[in-house]
Amino acid sequence: MKYDWSSFGIDKGSSVDENKIFQLQKTLGVIFPESYLDLVTFADEASPAMSSFSYGEEETCVSEFFSFSSEVTPHTISWYIGPGRPPKLPNGMIPIARDAGGVLICLNFETTNVAVEVFDPTSKKSHTASNDFDDFINSWQE
Repeated sequence: MKYDWSSFGIDKGSSVDENKIFQLQKTLGVIFPESYLDLVTFADEASPAMSSFSYGEEETCVSEFFSFSSEVTPHTISWYIGPGRPPKLPNGMIPIARDAGGVLICLNFETTNVAVEVFDPTSKKSHTASNDFDDFINSWQE
């Protein structure tokens, strides 16, 4: 599904192209959801103004998406599955963003539709936010 990312307060700006997508997916051995790839090609490291969502009894919002990069540096996807990987992060989960409190927003590649889950590095617990990335985006509120 295509979105008007600017309607979420996201400014256009990305150097992510087909080659970067191919390389990172090959390195990680996953296929990212199309709508997520649409987001990172529109704005890598997006910081949406409108991104509040609920999970369980909690509510939070996306502070920033991580850089879609195979470089292993802080605040990249590769960092959070490499040296910056939080202890007890479940297998198959790839952090793609965080909230202001440091809770990680992840894609769970162990689920059929690649669910969006939050992982709290402090409590080491995860919770499902949405069954897939499109449902996650559609749940965003101001």
